[in-house]
Amino acid sequence: MPLELQEVTSDSEFDEIIPLQWLSYESPFNGFFILFCPTRGSGDNARANSIQESKERQIQWFHADSSSRWIKVVDTDTGMAVGAALWHIHESNPFSKPPPPLTAYWWPEGDGRRFVDMALGQWMTPRVERMRRPHLLLEMCFVHPEHRRRGAGSLLTEWGIRKADEMGVEAFVESTDDGKPVYAQHGFAVMNDFDINPTIPDPSEEWKKLQKELLPMHGYFMWRPIGGNYERGKSVIPWQTKS
Repeated sequence: MPLELQEVTSDSEFDEIIPLQWLSYESPFNGFFILFCPTRGSGDNARANSIQESKERQIQWFHADSSSRWIKVVDTDTGMAVGAALWHIHESNPFSKPPPPLTAYWWPEGDGRRFVDMALGQWMTPRVERMRRPHLLLEMCFVHPEHRRRGAGSLLTEWGIRKADEMGVEAFVESTDDGKPVYAQHGFAVMNDFDINPTIPDPSEEWKKLQKELLPMHGYFMWRPIGGNYERGKSVIPWQTKS
Protein backbone atom coordinates (compact mmCIF):
# COMPACT_ATOMS: atom_id res chain seq x y z
CA MET A 1 0.00 0.00 0.00
CA PRO A 2 2.23 2.85 -1.24
CA LEU A 3 1.80 6.36 0.10
CA GLU A 4 1.77 9.51 -2.01
CA LEU A 5 2.21 13.11 -0.89
CA GLN A 6 -0.24 15.62 -2.39
CA GLU A 7 -0.81 19.33 -1.90
CA VAL A 8 -4.39 20.29 -1.03
CA THR A 9 -5.79 22.63 -3.69
CA SER A 10 -9.59 22.45 -3.39
CA ASP A 11 -12.13 23.04 -0.66
CA SER A 12 -13.75 19.66 -1.32
CA GLU A 13 -10.63 17.89 -0.02
CA PHE A 14 -11.40 19.19 3.46
CA ASP A 15 -14.50 16.96 3.49
CA GLU A 16 -12.08 14.09 4.10
CA ILE A 17 -9.23 15.88 5.87
CA ILE A 18 -11.16 17.46 8.75
CA PRO A 19 -12.97 14.28 9.95
CA LEU A 20 -9.54 12.61 9.73
CA GLN A 21 -8.10 15.44 11.81
CA TRP A 22 -10.70 14.92 14.55
CA LEU A 23 -10.22 11.15 14.59
CA SER A 24 -6.44 11.50 14.77
CA TYR A 25 -6.45 13.99 17.65
CA GLU A 26 -8.97 11.93 19.61
CA SER A 27 -6.60 8.95 19.65
CA PRO A 28 -4.73 9.77 21.79
CA PHE A 29 -6.60 12.73 23.24
CA ASN A 30 -4.95 16.07 22.46
CA GLY A 31 -6.05 19.04 24.56
CA PHE A 32 -4.31 21.53 22.28
CA PHE A 33 -6.65 20.52 19.45
CA ILE A 34 -9.76 21.09 21.58
CA LEU A 35 -8.77 24.74 21.99
CA PHE A 36 -9.39 25.18 18.27
CA CYS A 37 -12.01 22.51 17.64
CA PRO A 38 -14.36 21.96 20.57
CA THR A 39 -17.46 19.83 20.45
CA ARG A 40 -20.28 22.32 20.89
CA GLY A 41 -23.74 21.47 22.08
CA SER A 42 -25.06 18.05 23.06
CA GLY A 43 -27.07 15.25 21.57
CA ASP A 44 -26.50 12.77 18.78
CA ASN A 45 -25.49 15.37 16.19
CA ALA A 46 -23.17 17.51 18.33
CA ARG A 47 -19.94 15.97 17.10
CA ALA A 48 -20.97 15.95 13.42
CA ASN A 49 -22.16 19.56 13.63
CA SER A 50 -18.93 20.61 15.34
CA ILE A 51 -16.83 18.90 12.68
CA GLN A 52 -18.79 20.74 10.00
CA GLU A 53 -18.30 24.10 11.76
CA SER A 54 -14.58 23.51 12.20
CA LYS A 55 -14.25 22.48 8.55
CA GLU A 56 -15.90 25.66 7.32
CA ARG A 57 -13.77 27.76 9.66
CA GLN A 58 -10.50 26.09 8.69
CA ILE A 59 -11.31 26.55 5.01
CA GLN A 60 -11.85 30.25 5.70
CA TRP A 61 -8.52 30.45 7.53
CA PHE A 62 -6.80 28.64 4.67
CA HIS A 63 -8.02 31.16 2.11
CA ALA A 64 -7.36 34.16 4.37
CA ASP A 65 -3.73 33.24 5.14
CA SER A 66 -1.40 33.30 2.14
CA SER A 67 1.30 31.52 4.16
CA SER A 68 -0.83 28.38 4.58
CA ARG A 69 -0.07 25.15 2.76
CA TRP A 70 -2.13 22.05 3.48
CA ILE A 71 -0.47 18.75 2.53
CA LYS A 72 -1.98 15.27 2.66
CA VAL A 73 -0.74 11.69 2.34
CA VAL A 74 -2.89 9.34 0.29
CA ASP A 75 -2.85 5.55 0.24
CA THR A 76 -2.77 4.97 -3.52
CA ASP A 77 -4.37 1.53 -3.23
CA THR A 78 -7.51 2.89 -1.58
CA GLY A 79 -7.40 6.55 -2.58
CA MET A 80 -7.94 7.42 1.09
CA ALA A 81 -6.14 10.25 2.86
CA VAL A 82 -4.32 8.75 5.86
CA GLY A 83 -2.60 11.89 7.16
CA ALA A 84 -2.32 15.63 6.64
CA ALA A 85 -0.35 18.65 7.77
CA LEU A 86 -0.62 22.42 7.78
CA TRP A 87 2.62 24.26 7.09
CA HIS A 88 3.10 28.03 7.13
CA ILE A 89 5.72 29.50 4.81
CA HIS A 90 6.91 32.92 5.97
CA GLU A 91 9.22 34.63 3.51
CA SER A 92 9.60 37.61 5.86
CA ASN A 93 9.08 38.40 9.54
CA PRO A 94 5.37 37.73 10.25
CA PHE A 95 5.61 39.76 13.46
CA SER A 96 7.07 42.98 12.08
CA LYS A 97 3.90 44.54 13.48
CA PRO A 98 2.45 43.45 16.83
CA PRO A 99 -0.27 40.85 16.18
CA PRO A 100 -3.77 41.55 17.50
CA PRO A 101 -4.89 39.48 20.48
CA LEU A 102 -6.20 36.09 19.39
CA THR A 103 -9.79 35.69 20.55
CA ALA A 104 -11.45 32.28 20.41
CA TYR A 105 -14.63 33.51 18.77
CA TRP A 106 -15.52 29.92 17.88
CA TRP A 107 -16.17 29.22 21.58
CA PRO A 108 -19.42 30.44 23.17
CA GLU A 109 -19.08 33.61 25.20
CA GLY A 110 -18.31 33.03 28.84
CA ASP A 111 -15.59 31.47 30.96
CA GLY A 112 -14.95 28.78 28.35
CA ARG A 113 -13.87 31.39 25.85
CA ARG A 114 -11.86 33.27 28.47
CA PHE A 115 -10.09 30.03 29.41
CA VAL A 116 -9.19 29.35 25.78
CA ASP A 117 -8.12 32.96 25.18
CA MET A 118 -5.68 32.70 28.07
CA ALA A 119 -4.42 29.32 26.87
CA LEU A 120 -3.84 30.64 23.35
CA GLY A 121 -2.00 33.63 24.75
CA GLN A 122 0.36 31.38 26.71
CA TRP A 123 0.88 29.21 23.63
CA MET A 124 1.42 31.97 21.06
CA THR A 125 3.60 34.43 23.03
CA PRO A 126 6.87 32.52 22.41
CA ARG A 127 6.16 32.58 18.67
CA VAL A 128 6.18 36.37 18.65
CA GLU A 129 9.47 36.41 20.52
CA ARG A 130 11.25 33.69 18.53
CA MET A 131 9.82 33.56 14.99
CA ARG A 132 10.81 37.02 13.81
CA ARG A 133 12.76 35.93 10.73
CA PRO A 134 11.79 34.12 7.51
CA HIS A 135 10.90 30.56 8.47
CA LEU A 136 8.55 27.61 8.08
CA LEU A 137 6.17 26.58 10.86
CA LEU A 138 4.55 23.17 11.09
CA GLU A 139 1.21 24.17 12.61
CA MET A 140 -0.24 20.67 12.80
CA CYS A 141 0.49 17.18 11.58
CA PHE A 142 -1.77 14.18 12.10
CA VAL A 143 -2.11 10.58 10.92
CA HIS A 144 -5.03 8.16 11.06
CA PRO A 145 -4.60 5.86 14.11
CA GLU A 146 -4.78 2.74 11.95
CA HIS A 147 -2.13 4.00 9.51
CA ARG A 148 0.62 5.10 11.88
CA ARG A 149 4.16 3.77 11.59
CA ARG A 150 3.90 3.63 7.80
CA GLY A 151 5.94 6.77 7.22
CA ALA A 152 3.11 9.26 6.63
CA GLY A 153 4.30 11.56 9.41
CA SER A 154 7.81 11.60 7.98
CA LEU A 155 6.53 12.40 4.49
CA LEU A 156 4.52 15.34 5.82
CA THR A 157 7.49 16.62 7.82
CA GLU A 158 9.95 16.21 4.96
CA TRP A 159 7.78 18.33 2.67
CA GLY A 160 8.37 21.38 4.84
CA ILE A 161 12.01 20.61 5.48
CA ARG A 162 12.70 20.55 1.75
CA LYS A 163 11.00 23.93 1.41
CA ALA A 164 13.00 25.35 4.31
CA ASP A 165 16.27 24.12 2.84
CA GLU A 166 15.38 25.45 -0.61
CA MET A 167 14.69 28.85 0.94
CA GLY A 168 17.64 28.70 3.32
CA VAL A 169 15.51 29.35 6.41
CA GLU A 170 14.75 27.91 9.84
CA ALA A 171 11.78 25.74 10.75
CA PHE A 172 9.71 25.42 13.92
CA VAL A 173 7.21 23.03 15.42
CA GLU A 174 5.48 22.77 18.79
CA SER A 175 5.19 19.09 19.54
CA THR A 176 3.56 16.71 21.97
CA ASP A 177 5.33 13.63 23.30
CA ASP A 178 3.91 11.57 20.42
CA GLY A 179 5.35 13.70 17.62
CA LYS A 180 8.68 14.61 19.19
CA PRO A 181 10.66 11.52 18.02
CA VAL A 182 9.54 12.01 14.39
CA TYR A 183 10.57 15.67 14.35
CA ALA A 184 13.88 14.91 16.10
CA GLN A 185 14.70 12.42 13.33
CA HIS A 186 14.36 15.29 10.84
CA GLY A 187 16.69 17.75 12.51
CA PHE A 188 14.37 19.49 14.98
CA ALA A 189 15.87 20.02 18.43
CA VAL A 190 13.98 20.66 21.67
CA MET A 191 14.67 24.19 22.88
CA ASN A 192 12.40 23.87 25.92
CA ASP A 193 9.28 22.16 27.10
CA PHE A 194 6.22 24.08 28.24
CA ASP A 195 2.87 23.73 29.96
CA ILE A 196 -0.33 25.58 29.12
CA ASN A 197 -2.18 26.19 32.37
CA PRO A 198 -4.76 29.01 32.44
CA THR A 199 -5.37 30.07 36.04
CA ILE A 200 -7.50 32.76 37.67
CA PRO A 201 -8.54 33.51 41.25
CA ASP A 202 -11.79 31.83 42.28
CA PRO A 203 -12.41 29.93 39.02
CA SER A 204 -15.97 29.11 38.03
CA GLU A 205 -17.25 25.56 37.68
CA GLU A 206 -16.94 25.89 33.90
CA TRP A 207 -13.29 26.90 34.27
CA LYS A 208 -12.59 23.98 36.62
CA LYS A 209 -14.32 21.61 34.20
CA LEU A 210 -12.04 22.69 31.34
CA GLN A 211 -8.97 22.36 33.55
CA LYS A 212 -10.00 18.81 34.37
CA GLU A 213 -10.83 17.90 30.77
CA LEU A 214 -7.94 19.56 28.91
CA LEU A 215 -5.00 19.63 31.30
CA PRO A 216 -2.21 18.79 31.36
CA MET A 217 -1.27 20.39 28.04
CA HIS A 218 2.44 19.70 27.84
CA GLY A 219 4.53 20.39 24.75
CA TYR A 220 7.99 20.94 23.33
CA PHE A 221 9.19 23.99 21.44
CA MET A 222 11.38 22.55 18.67
CA TRP A 223 13.64 24.39 16.26
CA ARG A 224 15.48 23.31 13.13
CA PRO A 225 18.30 25.72 12.21
CA ILE A 226 19.13 26.57 8.63
CA GLY A 227 20.43 23.36 7.07
CA GLY A 228 19.28 21.27 10.03
CA ASN A 229 22.64 20.82 11.73
CA TYR A 230 21.99 21.70 15.37
CA GLU A 231 24.81 21.28 17.89
CA ARG A 232 23.85 21.91 21.48
CA GLY A 233 26.11 24.49 23.04
CA LYS A 234 27.58 25.47 19.67
CA SER A 235 24.74 26.48 17.35
CA VAL A 236 23.77 30.14 17.55
CA ILE A 237 20.15 30.50 18.66
CA PRO A 238 18.89 33.68 16.95
CA TRP A 239 16.32 34.82 19.53
CA GLN A 240 18.94 34.55 22.30
CA THR A 241 21.41 36.88 20.62
CA LYS A 242 21.35 40.66 20.66
CA SER A 243 20.64 42.25 17.27
